[in-house]
Amino acid sequence: MNIAQAAAYIGIAKSTLYTWRTRRPGFGPRAVKAGGALRYRRSDLDAWIEAHAETLDLQAETDIDDDGRRSGGDQQARSRTLGSMSRRSRPRHP
Repeated sequence: MNIAQAAAYIGIAKSTLYTWRTRRPGFGPRAVKAGGALRYRRSDLDAWIEAHAETLDLQAETDIDDDGRRSGGDQQARSRTLGSMSRRSRPRHP
């Protein structure tokens, strides 16, 4: 695939692929330079996507109490975060 096709395949901008290649070597999917043009193998793109998939956090689901609310530990962390935010950036709650 050319760079436009590869970017569309993984759902990012072409410029992001170029940036990863030049500013973050080794981060993006592997590319092959053929005749002066970058080419991407579908298998390399799939492998890169799989390597960067988020893991499921089962602990967060078990912290929900019977009323559907998160348990105290998470609430304390959230209130500490909100306390450090300025008044304008603090989310509004009805």
